[in-house]
Amino acid sequence: MDISKLKTPAQTRRAKALSFLPAAAWYAVIFAFSAQTGEESGRLSGEVARRSIGLLGELGEIFESDWDAFLLLTFFLRKAAHMGIYFILTALLLYGLWRAGFWPGRRTVFAAGACALLAGLDEFHQTFVPGRDGKLSDALIDLSGGLCFLLFWWAASAFWKRKKTSLPERENACPRA
Repeated sequence: MDISKLKTPAQTRRAKALSFLPAAAWYAVIFAFSAQTGEESGRLSGEVARRSIGLLGELGEIFESDWDAFLLLTFFLRKAAHMGIYFILTALLLYGLWRAGFWPGRRTVFAAGACALLAGLDEFHQTFVPGRDGKLSDALIDLSGGLCFLLFWWAASAFWKRKKTSLPERENACPRA
C-alpha cells in the first residue's frame, strides 16, 4: 500500500465541502435572478413567452391574439421555471450529499429539507427587491420541483435495481445455442 496516496482528514473534509460547489453556484444563479426588479423579471418572462408562442404552432395563435391567454402562458412558464430550477438544485444537492457520504435515506431527507429552506430564503430575499414579493405559494412550487426530482430519482433507482437483479449472473448464465 502506497502511504503517499492516503488522504488526510483535512483533505477529505475539503473534498466533501467542494462537492457542494455545483449546488452553491446554481443557488447563486437563482439568487441573481431573484435580485432582478419586478419590471426586469416581467420583461424577461414576457420575452420567453413571446418566443414560446412560435413553438406552439396553431395553438400559439391563440396566445398571440388574446392578452388573457398570453398572461396565462406567462404565468405557467414562470411557475414551470420555478419548478425546473429547483429540480436541478435538488439534483445538485443530492450529488453533494452523496459525495459527502450521506446514506441514501438521509440524502433524500436532507435534500428535500435543504430545498425547502433555500426556497424559503429565496422568497424572503424577494421581499427586499423593488417590485417583487415573497410568496409562500412560490416556495411551495419551488419545493414541488425538488420533490419531482426526488420522485424521478427514486423511480429511476428502483427501475435500475430491478433491471440489475433480473439479469442473470454472468457465471450462471447459459450460453446461447
